[in-house]
Amino acid sequence: MADRSRAVTGCGFGSAVGEYAPAGVEPGSARWWLQRAELDRRRRPRVGGLSTERIIGAALDILRADGLEALTVRAVAERLGTSNASLYRHIASRDELIALIADHVMGGIRIERTGRGWRADIEALMREMRRVILSQPLPDSVGRNLHGYGPNMLRIVNAAVAVFSAAGLAGEQAVHTAIAMIELVAGGAAIQRSRAGRGGGGVPAGAGFDELLDSLPAGDVTALRETGDVYLSAPADDVFAHSMGIFLDGVTSRLPAHGR
Repeated sequence: MADRSRAVTGCGFGSAVGEYAPAGVEPGSARWWLQRAELDRRRRPRVGGLSTERIIGAALDILRADGLEALTVRAVAERLGTSNASLYRHIASRDELIALIADHVMGGIRIERTGRGWRADIEALMREMRRVILSQPLPDSVGRNLHGYGPNMLRIVNAAVAVFSAAGLAGEQAVHTAIAMIELVAGGAAIQRSRAGRGGGGVPAGAGFDELLDSLPAGDVTALRETGDVYLSAPADDVFAHSMGIFLDGVTSRLPAHGR
């Protein structure tokens, strides 16, 4: 049976395959998570039987061992020693696996109050998010799930909005700032994780940089001709700290005077 890239046919609970995933519901969306929670409440899995936790664990094992290309519903079924049909009653596609994995990984993020004010609390949260994202075998496509609707991700969004609101940002500003924070962390981590990023392995991504500059119109890269060495050697951790500082300075500038 070929692996499926979209939810299989079925229009509600109780269909033979993919029973919680009616057609047209995007994995990771609010309605998808709602239906998933309803299905989990209705299930009474036997001891040692299939469960969301076991499926996520098997999928993570495959990602760690063989990478994203190896992650299919069939591969997860084989690792769990069950049939494709049995697993499709729980998971309808690889997109669903990725949505579950992304939110599961976010559950490892510790949310702490430092006692040193809103800025220290947000900095701690941003560093913790980055640590978890970089330490897990997440596929590059996971970024689209990081400001989604899973319970663990909503816990993080809620914490960030609460801190920004308590600092003095109005409701819409607090929400927009929380989203910007998540996108800053997730985007930077995705670049670092990529083969062409600062964390990539093999031949350095900057090899041939001087020759590349020489091939471009001289007037287009005058600043880089003077600062190229810094651009190539900037440590990812330092770049993240700098980006975070700029972001938090910007947030501070928008706070009422008493919250700065």
